[in-house]
Amino acid sequence: MLYLLSLIAGPLISLGKAKHLEILLKLELPIYIVDQVYFEVTQKPSFEEAKMVKQFVNSYPKQVNIVETQVGRLARMEREINPSVRQRQLGDAAITDFLTNELDKLVDTSEPVLLLFEDSDLNRMNRILRANVHLLSTKALLIGMEKMGLIASEAAIWQAIIASGRIPSNKVVDQSAPGVYGSSDWRI
Repeated sequence: MLYLLSLIAGPLISLGKAKHLEILLKLELPIYIVDQVYFEVTQKPSFEEAKMVKQFVNSYPKQVNIVETQVGRLARMEREINPSVRQRQLGDAAITDFLTNELDKLVDTSEPVLLLFEDSDLNRMNRILRANVHLLSTKALLIGMEKMGLIASEAAIWQAIIASGRIPSNKVVDQSAPGVYGSSDWRI
């Protein structure tokens, strides 16, 4: 059993643009979005995905949590001093900060957590991630949810993502948390 779901920007953007963020609630896990990822996804309020993500977070305050990180705090301070500053790849740094410094405040280090992502290069980050992190790509999530009967069609949602103008990674990654006794499984 997994204890929480953490999201990187890619899945939020894809599911937001396709208007399918609510499928995440069907997993019945608390959802955590780190502050810097939330900022990156919602910073342009005219973008459809920004509106959808804000609405999703505001509509489900008991299930969806924005978590403050040191990286997010420092990035916010930098933006306050210099609003035109370009900040790059701080969302990934904030995820690493959350997993390294904040996660143990929410769950025991032996409890598996699910990290939903799209970037295929995140597999390389697995070397620095905690041993209780189960990596899951958006494509693998949709396939698994269809097999569990939580969504009618993985292909229909995937096509909605593509039709929205988003071209996410087609890679199917469902990598169990290596440090969890008996492995981890996100399928309920």
